[in-house]
Amino acid sequence: MEWLTNLKFEEYGVLLISIVVVVSIFVIAARKAHLNHLNKIKKIEESFDAK
Repeated sequence: MEWLTNLKFEEYGVLLISIVVVVSIFVIAARKAHLNHLNKIKKIEESFDAK
């Protein structure tokens, strides 16, 4: 955490961009996992539909 205290005001932009990139990656991964989960649930529901 020492590197965080050594940051200058000009470097806060780089820190902010890095945080936004990391959070964006997690959001995209969560959305992809959610969509995969919905597809699996749909397949399971269709397999129980015995008409």
